[in-house]
Amino acid sequence: MAKRFYDMARCVASDDGYGVQLDTFDLKTPAKTLMRVPTPALAELVASEWNEQGDKIEPATMPVTRLVSTAIDRVSLDPAATAEAFAAFGMSDLLFYRASHPDRLVARQSESWDPLLAWASQRFDMTFLTTESILPIQQAAGNLQKFVALASGHVLRLTGLAHAAALMGSAIIALALDEAHVSAAQAYELAFLDDQFQIEEWGEDEEARDRLDKIKLEIKMLAVYLSALKSA
Repeated sequence: MAKRFYDMARCVASDDGYGVQLDTFDLKTPAKTLMRVPTPALAELVASEWNEQGDKIEPATMPVTRLVSTAIDRVSLDPAATAEAFAAFGMSDLLFYRASHPDRLVARQSESWDPLLAWASQRFDMTFLTTESILPIQQAAGNLQKFVALASGHVLRLTGLAHAAALMGSAIIALALDEAHVSAAQAYELAFLDDQFQIEEWGEDEEARDRLDKIKLEIKMLAVYLSALKSA
């Protein structure tokens, strides 16, 4: 951890977007590229993470800064690869694979996931198949390119969507979160429905609970990040 070397971080406007200054120094990514984002709301999120640092700078406590840096330094070099990775989650989405038992879990998955699949089918003009088998199920071939197209665009949004899909195992929940069709809390409940069911059935494991709590915070951050990208 590096020693804090600045007094204040603030959002600044520039010809190519919005950046962050640490006192009079422009914030750069780890690859030494000027950090520029399209909205002041996102720049403010980054600045707030730097303002919240103590005597030592702890990168682990700055998830938005890390996500923006990843987008600029890595994803921007080959956005098509990240869009394809996102689409792969869509083609093997968590929501497609259902339990065959017990009945309570079967019913809960159907009640929670079917409405979201219906929304996504209508919203994105796709058809989806579900299965109770553990074997991969073949979705409509056209879905792959549709998922790629849905993720393509600004590299910062693509990075957020790809991270959300990987975190939750679902491109569909990631898209619903991006469009504010579901809240961060709802996205978490949808993505970790099976985990919550197991906790109810067998009791809570401290290590598992700690992992889930961290994921819940990560999803909340992603919701704020994606929303900030759309702010004027």
